[in-house]
Amino acid sequence: MYENGEGTGTGADRAKRIRFLRKVILFSIAAACLVPTCICLILAIKIDRVNKTLDEAKEELSWYEEKYGDSALAQGKGDDPPLENNDTEIVRKDTSSEASSETDIAETEEIADNPDEKTQDILNNAEGNEPVTDGMRRVYITFDDGPSSKTGEILDILKENNVKATFFVTGKEDSKYADVYKRIVEEGHTLGMHSYSHRYSELYESLTSFQTDLHKLQTFLYETTGIWSTYYRFPGGSSNTVSKVNMKELINYLELENITYYDWNVASGDDRDGITSDMIVTNVMTGVPKFENSIILLHDASDKQATIDALPEIIRQVQELDNTVIVPVTEDTLPVQHISNSQ
Repeated sequence: MYENGEGTGTGADRAKRIRFLRKVILFSIAAACLVPTCICLILAIKIDRVNKTLDEAKEELSWYEEKYGDSALAQGKGDDPPLENNDTEIVRKDTSSEASSETDIAETEEIADNPDEKTQDILNNAEGNEPVTDGMRRVYITFDDGPSSKTGEILDILKENNVKATFFVTGKEDSKYADVYKRIVEEGHTLGMHSYSHRYSELYESLTSFQTDLHKLQTFLYETTGIWSTYYRFPGGSSNTVSKVNMKELINYLELENITYYDWNVASGDDRDGITSDMIVTNVMTGVPKFENSIILLHDASDKQATIDALPEIIRQVQELDNTVIVPVTEDTLPVQHISNSQ
């Protein structure tokens, strides 16, 4: 019956098919067990990460509630004005010798003096934003990075409008600037410090390098103007993230030296490429009404024509606000500070 071996061949084929089917079934069973197990492991890892992130967020929220209270948290939820991004490097376009020195400053500004969205809440909740008790809004117009070839124009505008401002200056020993430092003081403006070099890599290298820079500028200003300045603004603000030194160490040192530092809560955005005077005015006037103690950040550099153009309109609109005065920083000024010793 099986002379040609057909039965034997058919049996062998059937056995092969059975073995194959067994392997398929076993593989399917293994896959059915393994795939869900892998998915569960992946989900468990993701859930663990989410829980850790949530715990961190809860801790941070609890800290803010304890530090500022619910009202301060609510205040920081508003829309942010268009400001300089911290990751944007500023490029100076002026080719003069003055602009060249300012380019050296700008190239170190990995963190600009304007906050990004991440730090806007810090500005809204910064110490010093508490309302004053006499019902008057105090507005402080401040300029960083000067003096420059534009400082004279700024001083002319301020004089024409009978307004006093605050200049956080750097150290420029060129003889052409000596009279500018003196004019700032003689015309009743406040002379503050913004570091001698404004080079982040040097200034924030160590506590020692910060001390050296500070005293070099403080001494230089005293020898030039007769004023021993006790007002300071950190390049990049106290909330900058480029300092190799814990900023609290630098803040503590300033306190030991009886120097008060000032950040800002109204950023003009005037160091953004392509910004116009109208945009600067809009940024400033969006911020000023939010606070009864408003410190405006502007920049005094040779490439800031838009700032010069915006200044008269800023003064006009601020002066039109009810119960509002423009004043310079003094020892009685409630400082706006992004971070402080207590944080």
